[in-house]
Amino acid sequence: MLEEVSGLLKKRLKGKRFGLIGVGNSFRMDDGAGPRLIELLAGKVSFPLVDASEVPENYSSWIIKKALDVVIFVDAVGFDGEPGEVRFIPIDDLMVSASSTHRLSLHFMIKYMKQQWSGEAILIGIQPARTDLENELSPAVGESVKRLAKIFIEIDSRVQ
Repeated sequence: MLEEVSGLLKKRLKGKRFGLIGVGNSFRMDDGAGPRLIELLAGKVSFPLVDASEVPENYSSWIIKKALDVVIFVDAVGFDGEPGEVRFIPIDDLMVSASSTHRLSLHFMIKYMKQQWSGEAILIGIQPARTDLENELSPAVGESVKRLAKIFIEIDSRVQ
């Protein structure tokens, strides 16, 4: 599944200005997948990165000011997959078909932003194994985050 995500990202980001926003709570195990990805990419890519923690809505003006064509959100999303599985989650389906502690804010933030921004929003969901109060990712999610980091570094090297 990660190969499919990689191929789709390469195709959808080609020739576009994009940024990456990690969403989640680093103190709730796999919910911290998005912020951990940002941490792994910091200083290794040329595109803008933001660790939005649990408040992605606070970064809508950042997206507009950066004049991004595409913004990619990475978050732990429960979609009944295998732990660590990575999928594209349609933003419009977020309210109905997936479970994320940030789904309301992401859904409404993007709807609001569309009034001022003509770009594309992509949500990459990582199926969590656990969201207990710990600051370590589960092995499956940790491995997926590392593989996603490699994919983004490769995409960045092709863009430069």
